[in-house]
Amino acid sequence: MQPAHRRHRPDVAPASQVDVLAEAAVSLSHDIVDIAGFLDGVDAVAHAQVQDLNRARGAARAVAQASRTMAGASERTGVAVNQVAGAVLQSSTQVQGALGASEEVMRWVSGAGQRMEKIGEIVGKVRQSNGQITEISREVNILAVNARIEAARAGDAGRGFIVVADAIKALSHQTSTAAETITDTIRLLAGELATLTAEAVDVSQRAQQGLSGLTEAGSALNAMQDQADAGRAAAAEIAAQIESVRLALADFGPALRALFDNVADQGAKVTEARRRASGLIQLGETMVQHAVELGGATSDRDLIAGVQQGAERLGRALDAAVDRGEIALPQLFEARYAPIPGSNPVQVLAPFTAVTDRYFPAVQEALAQGDPRVVFCAAVDRNGYLPTHNQKFSQPQGPDPVWNAAHCRNRRIFDDRVGLGAGRSTAPFLLQVYRRDMGGGQFAMMKDVSAPIFVKGRHWGGLRLGCAF
Repeated sequence: MQPAHRRHRPDVAPASQVDVLAEAAVSLSHDIVDIAGFLDGVDAVAHAQVQDLNRARGAARAVAQASRTMAGASERTGVAVNQVAGAVLQSSTQVQGALGASEEVMRWVSGAGQRMEKIGEIVGKVRQSNGQITEISREVNILAVNARIEAARAGDAGRGFIVVADAIKALSHQTSTAAETITDTIRLLAGELATLTAEAVDVSQRAQQGLSGLTEAGSALNAMQDQADAGRAAAAEIAAQIESVRLALADFGPALRALFDNVADQGAKVTEARRRASGLIQLGETMVQHAVELGGATSDRDLIAGVQQGAERLGRALDAAVDRGEIALPQLFEARYAPIPGSNPVQVLAPFTAVTDRYFPAVQEALAQGDPRVVFCAAVDRNGYLPTHNQKFSQPQGPDPVWNAAHCRNRRIFDDRVGLGAGRSTAPFLLQVYRRDMGGGQFAMMKDVSAPIFVKGRHWGGLRLGCAF
């Protein structure tokens, strides 16, 4: 025996205040859902703004932290640049001093070379004069020998001359010995002078190279000094810019905080308004329920009667399937959903899907085609699982998930407010108003009229009629 509320049928009544109330309740539900949908959009925007502002606050804090870090780095850079500039200036001064000293050394070395050459010339002249002395000494010695010979021939008259000749010979010998000694000394001196002259030339060349290197080093240090000065000026400019950023952030931070607090407060108010609107949706639906149960006539009366009859037929079909042993009663109530591999959006199979595929289409297709306002007719279990849909919404899935979402709606779980409401309501009927997402930011107002399905006295789910206003 079926529950008493399943036998309830709204009776047709003449126009009355109840009829007006029923129509007003439906219209009110429409407006409330429309407003709630608008508030949903506003709430989403408000939350997005809060999130954006929160990210902006985080970014501002990061910028402020980076600014403080940059300020510290800039200060350290300024100190380092000043130290480098001081070191470069000191090095430049030292190099300039070394350059002056090196120029003095260079001039002295160059002069020493020239003086060595003059000394060499003098030594050459001394050597030449010493040669002449040696020649004269040799000739004097020959002369002394000849004089002694002549003195010896003169006998006693020449004895005094022999003494003079011997003295001259001794002097000539001494002169010749001295000349040889001088010659040897000059030879050694000439060798040393030649070595010193060569070394002086080499030192002069090295000094010239060193002088060129010092000159280049001085130029490089001057350039470094210019760069250090430019770096010092740049560091000062960066420090000034960072200070400007810090001051700007100091002003921006409180303004952003106030804006964030204001938006967050407004968002909270919108959320509260949305919550209240959701409560009004249920209130409006309850008003429709009571108005129709009191006998109020609305344009949805035929839809309500049709979905109730369809739900009873589906219940009887499942009762018979259990009686014939096609499926065990517990299997009809199993909340075990196995995903279909590769489906997108995900489709699932339940232990009872094959049975609903066998018995639901006849009832659902008849109701879907019986009224032009009906967009779809499909049954869901208590968890919003829709095993068997209308043929036009049960196409094989393809590669495009967007197309699949619109055309392959069978074997899907619709656990939104309306889907769960239709699946879990045990009232004689339930009329819900909602906005159907048509894509591209477009929504269509829909009515969902449902009635409960009972199998062997147990509530299995509900049959839904999705209708356009």
